[in-house]
Amino acid sequence: MSVAKKVEEDSYDFLVEKVSTIVARISGNVLGEKQALMVQTRIKKRMSELGLRTAAEYVSYIDKHREKESGVLVSLLTTHHTFFFREFTHFEHLKANLPELVKKIRARGDNTIKIWSAACSRGQEVYSLSMFMNFYLPKIDPTMKFKILGSDIDPESVRIAENGVYHRREIKSVPMNYLGSHWARGTGDISDFVKAKKSISDSCEFKVYNLLTFQKEMRREKFDIIFCRNVFIYFKTEQIFEITKNFLDHLYTDGFLYSGISESLSALKLDLRNCGPSVYGHKVVEEVTPAMTVSDIRPTITPAPELIKSVTSVPDKLRVFCIDDSSSILTLLKKVFAEDQFEVVGTASNGIDARNQLKDLNGKVDVVTLDIHMPEMDGVTYLETYYDESHPPVVVISSASREDSDAAMRCLRAGASDFIEKPALNNLLERGEEIRTKARVSYIDRSLTKQHISSIDKEFEKEVTIDRPEDKFRIVVSSISDQKKVVKFFHELHGPQPATLMLFEGQDNLLEALKEDMSDKIKYPIEVVDQISSKFEPGKVYLADFKKVFDQAHQHHQDAKTSVMVFGQCSKHGGEQILNWGNAQLLLEDIGVNSSLSEAATDVVPVTSFAYMSSEYLSRK
Repeated sequence: MSVAKKVEEDSYDFLVEKVSTIVARISGNVLGEKQALMVQTRIKKRMSELGLRTAAEYVSYIDKHREKESGVLVSLLTTHHTFFFREFTHFEHLKANLPELVKKIRARGDNTIKIWSAACSRGQEVYSLSMFMNFYLPKIDPTMKFKILGSDIDPESVRIAENGVYHRREIKSVPMNYLGSHWARGTGDISDFVKAKKSISDSCEFKVYNLLTFQKEMRREKFDIIFCRNVFIYFKTEQIFEITKNFLDHLYTDGFLYSGISESLSALKLDLRNCGPSVYGHKVVEEVTPAMTVSDIRPTITPAPELIKSVTSVPDKLRVFCIDDSSSILTLLKKVFAEDQFEVVGTASNGIDARNQLKDLNGKVDVVTLDIHMPEMDGVTYLETYYDESHPPVVVISSASREDSDAAMRCLRAGASDFIEKPALNNLLERGEEIRTKARVSYIDRSLTKQHISSIDKEFEKEVTIDRPEDKFRIVVSSISDQKKVVKFFHELHGPQPATLMLFEGQDNLLEALKEDMSDKIKYPIEVVDQISSKFEPGKVYLADFKKVFDQAHQHHQDAKTSVMVFGQCSKHGGEQILNWGNAQLLLEDIGVNSSLSEAATDVVPVTSFAYMSSEYLSRK
């Protein structure tokens, strides 16, 4: 290593140490060796913004602008990873205890539940709590109010939280019950974003608080519920002790303190009572006078009914039945539900098989997951035919997008409790928490909500339409044995279509016979081609030998937005040619076999999903 290189590395080591010390002093967040690379990466990004080239230059800049830059560094290096309804177990605990908590708040002569999200990051936890309380509280006591304080050390995060604007994809993870009519869609350049409406934002306020010093500003304010989750992992034990002790000073004797599931506070030498998974309260609950009734406090108001007991009780294991024609998806769903709180009691590959199995199980199923695109009987037909009040709640898990698929909206209107857009196979396990949460919510609230498509879903709802099909292109790679599936694919297409090139390997002597057979089965004009001299016409299907025309097709259509679908398997040579096409959608049939295309594929799905996924891709601008 050269002397200059060694000096440069030493300079960055010094800079990382200096920055980490500043952040730890202000926020309490300890950034050690494991975070050193992250710190250096973010520092370099900051240096680029400032136009600084060396670590020494940035050290000098920090010394000259210590106060302002310290705030920037805290914002840059404190963690902002969060999402709506994270660690749903805590929301379940809160829901189960909400009726009793309401009684105790009434007994002390109050009519407002006070909640503090003490490390709210960019506000997802605050709005989750607001949606949650808006849904359940009126069912327990319609006269009870709630207020939520969200705080964070990072002013920029607090500003984002206060603004209440999020990308549409973040909101999709929220159980549909809670979405309600609480979100509005943006317009123009921000049409993919949503904003919290006053129905949930008016109950929320946001402040910049440092967990190490918040008592100076908060003074004597008390809360019924304090959420401080997934932040203690960044503090030292003595700091956790002090923060928790201060939380207890601001927690009513009957209140709850929620920490992260992996952040146990039981070892702290504090008067803590364990109330649930990472849920705590005061160990010694003060004796109170006999509880007053609601009429004692508000004579004109009758006591609100308790939440129905059968809704609040959840079995130790939720019994799940999964319906999907992909064996790979079924295997992954079994892994998603391979937790203590779940048990997969059966699987089916289509609606008919599912109906027969569910009859045999005779009420021993709590929740059903359902795909839309399946052979013999699809998910929409299944729901419209068989779903009624006696059917277990259904969560749809489909490759369709819920806002631009007519089938998705029909599922919800036919009784499905919720909808999850099926991610790529390699990401399905990462979406496990969303899948498990929505399965549990659909069971918990099975008798509280009937047909419920949220207002934001209605705002985004649209049909899949391929505009300017002359600028789009579709390739189907298949064999003669795949033709039954291919014909069904063409039957599922609607509206204007681009030119479709069907490629076969080593079967060019059968193409004329195939043309005659297919012409009687699909509505699109079909031609057999041996060579290509110009672009194909939209709305037509062209049959050709792979080796003869693939390169020619690429020459004429390489600038077109292209969707490539492979039915079954193709040869290694064919796979290499397809990869040369470049930036195209690549859909592979899920047949449980890895090929040279698998890693490059956009998705690996049953062919029943090809028509929707290809059309949706080609409909994008």
